[in-house]
Amino acid sequence: IKTPPFTAAVMCDVIAHGILSNLPRHTGNASPLHVMHVSSLESCPCRLARPDHVWGASGRYLRSRQLHTRRAAGITMSVGPALLLSYKVWSARLRRFRKKRTAEMIDPKLPFEFDINLPPLRPKRRKHSSSLTSKVWRKIVYWARVHDRSNRDAAGEYELEDKKASDEQVVVLGGGAFGTAVAALVARNGHRTSLVVRDANERDFINRRHINPNHFAEFDLPHNLFAVTDPAGALKNCTMMIHAVPVQASRQLLSSIRNDLPLGVPVVVVSKGIELGSLSLMCDLIPDALGRTEEENPVVMVSGPSCALGIMDRKLTSIVAASKSQDAAMHVRQLFSSSYFRVSIIGDVIGVEVAGALKNVVAIAAGICDGLGLGMNSMCAVVTQGIAEIRWLATAMGARPETLAGLSGMGHVVSSCFGDMSRDRSVGVRLGRGESLDHVLKTSMRREGDIAEGINTSRSVVELADRYRVLLPVLTSVARVASRLVSPRQAVFEVLSLPTVPESA
Repeated sequence: IKTPPFTAAVMCDVIAHGILSNLPRHTGNASPLHVMHVSSLESCPCRLARPDHVWGASGRYLRSRQLHTRRAAGITMSVGPALLLSYKVWSARLRRFRKKRTAEMIDPKLPFEFDINLPPLRPKRRKHSSSLTSKVWRKIVYWARVHDRSNRDAAGEYELEDKKASDEQVVVLGGGAFGTAVAALVARNGHRTSLVVRDANERDFINRRHINPNHFAEFDLPHNLFAVTDPAGALKNCTMMIHAVPVQASRQLLSSIRNDLPLGVPVVVVSKGIELGSLSLMCDLIPDALGRTEEENPVVMVSGPSCALGIMDRKLTSIVAASKSQDAAMHVRQLFSSSYFRVSIIGDVIGVEVAGALKNVVAIAAGICDGLGLGMNSMCAVVTQGIAEIRWLATAMGARPETLAGLSGMGHVVSSCFGDMSRDRSVGVRLGRGESLDHVLKTSMRREGDIAEGINTSRSVVELADRYRVLLPVLTSVARVASRLVSPRQAVFEVLSLPTVPESA
């Protein structure tokens, strides 16, 4: 069996770089491993050079440093954390390589350039053209360009775009999947970015290799993105802070850095959920935890159909930024916008927050339907009911109904319920297949490293529904499953068997 070139490169890179650079030297009386036979890797396209002190004269043996050896099942080498991280990186890159090759074989596509933040060019008027479709499209493009120009001029956004990228110092709290994706997005736009992580080994690996070994190891991170473990030092001269920490851990973290965050720095929130106990939304939790007013540190909520993998892979993405401060929202739009990433501005902070939090609960319900094998019809019925319940609760809390029909509402719910990248939907699928909730939460945290916020949010939804006197069958049923009061199968059938109500309700 011939080894693919990419696989050989992976093996050689892990062995040469990981073993030679990261393992401890041989000490004591253990017999050292002097040579390793690597004749099958002689011609591999490894990106590392073949130094003289590594390759022997014959080219058939790799002379390594003296290493610890031990016998477990055969002969295995004692490895350090750095080699384990290298293995995780190249395993992820090999999976991406295979997936990309398969996709190219099935549907080859030609590369093209685009920028979704620039309105399309207005088509030229053709003589003797009677096509109504062409006329309507010309009108659409014309008025879109007029509206875009007037909005940008009124907000002074073109003045913001003249600001040098070197003047921006962005700090991202939370090195999870979405935190890594947002940090990479901002850094790709030319801004110096600091990613706050908890593990020192992960920090050193990111700074040395420009790869996050725990999240999206198949992608290289920009060289102007740096990992740190001390948030106080990173926040000293920052111009924007992005909060990507789970909601339930946010208050403790923000309280610890309240004296380190400079005044006037916008706080951009990408976490979605409701705090247990206080039932606070993030727009209320952050000023309370920091001990600041929104005028001192404006809060900007970012939401929309934006899976972290799509952002890392430069897929076309549209989101919304909601804030009470127009200047802060414009600042976020200027930093986030790129040729593949589009940001719209909205003032309905409550609508964006409630929809972003409750969509996780609806995604669990959709996943349960899928795990039970009930089919697309029942899943669509449950999701439609869930969308209506989000609208009922959000409007009772003061949101605008049109917000829930946009990207942060309908768009986010659809992507979470019918896409395959939602952690909450994955939790629902496993619950529907019969796994216990404790086992699902434990293993999903270990595999993905991120928390499914929908379980905690479902418990808060019941209290909000009682406070605002709103009946929410689907969201309440998810809370019953999360509280172990009913099985997923029984919960779905009880919801679908409720008496019908008018569609306009």
